Amino acid sequence: MQPTATDDHLEPTQSADVLALAVRAATHDGVRPLSEQTVLDVRRLPGSPSGEAHTTHLVVEQNPDTPRPGVIAYAHVEHSDPPAAEIVVDPDHRHDGHGRALATEVLERWPGTRFWAHGDLPAAKALFKSLGLDSVRDLWQMTRPLRGEWSELPEVDLPEGFTVRPFEIGRDEQRWLDVNARSFADHPEQGRMTLADLQERTSEPWFDPQGFLLIEQGDDLAAFHWTKVEPAEPGHSVPTSGEVYVVGVDPAYQGRGLGKVTTLVGLHHLRNRGLGSATLYVEGDNDPALATYHRLGFERSAIDVMYAAPATT
Repeated sequence: MQPTATDDHLEPTQSADVLALAVRAATHDGVRPLSEQTVLDVRRLPGSPSGEAHTTHLVVEQNPDTPRPGVIAYAHVEHSDPPAAEIVVDPDHRHDGHGRALATEVLERWPGTRFWAHGDLPAAKALFKSLGLDSVRDLWQMTRPLRGEWSELPEVDLPEGFTVRPFEIGRDEQRWLDVNARSFADHPEQGRMTLADLQERTSEPWFDPQGFLLIEQGDDLAAFHWTKVEPAEPGHSVPTSGEVYVVGVDPAYQGRGLGKVTTLVGLHHLRNRGLGSATLYVEGDNDPALATYHRLGFERSAIDVMYAAPATT
C-alpha cells in the first residue's frame, strides 16, 4: 500500500480517520502523536481557509474490502523552512513498514525535512536513526503539582504601575500578535502566529478568555500568560491538569522580573480553577527559562525530539 498525498485539506472521511488513528495511538503509547497545529490542519475541511504555511497530508489506507478499512498510517508535512513532519501508525499495523515508507517518501519529495518524535519513543528513534537522521532539537514537557505535597506557590507581586486583566476578543488581537511576534522572534513556530492562527485557537472549545491574562503598564501590553485547560479525560468528571500554554514578555520590558511574575499569575489562575497540576513546554536548550521553571517547582516529565539529517560543511 503506497502513500497518497493531498495538499492543504483532507477529505472529511480521511480527516475523521486520521483523528481516530491519533486517538488509538495516544491510548496505546501514552503520548499524543500529533501536535496541536497538525490536529487543526487535519480538521480543516475543504472550503475553509488554509493556514499561512502550506501543508501536505500523506495517508496509507486499508483496502475497502478489509474488516476495518480506513487510514492506518499518516504523515503531516508543513512546508516551513525547512519542512517539518510528523508520522503516526496504527498500533495494529506497526512493524509492516508503513512508518518507514512514509518517512522515505517525505525525504524523497522534500529533502531536508525534519521529523518530530513525540515522546521520543524507541520505535520512532530507531526508525529515524536508521534513516541517518540525528536529534537536533529537544522540546521538554515540565510538570508541577498545584495541590498536595510540594504544591506551594509564591504570591503574585506585580511591579508598581502594572495591572492584569483578561483578554478581550475584538479588542486585543492585534496588540497581542505584535507583542507575541517580538517576544518569540527567534522561535520557529510561536513567533510566526497570524491573526487566522489566533482566531482558530480562540474558537476552540477549550478557549477561556478568563485564562488568557494580559499584564499592562498604562496602554502598553508588557507581558501575557495564556493558559489552556482541555476537557476532562475519560473517567474524570472535571479536568485534572492545566497548561501554561504561552508566556511572553515584550523585549522592551524584559529584565524587570516579569517572566516569573507572569508565570505565577497563570499558575494561580489554574490552581484557583481546582486543577491538580500544571504542565508546560519549553525548548531544552533555553537555559534561562529552564532555570525559572525549576525554581517554580517544575520538573521534566516528557520530551519531544526533532530529527534531521546531519549538517554538512
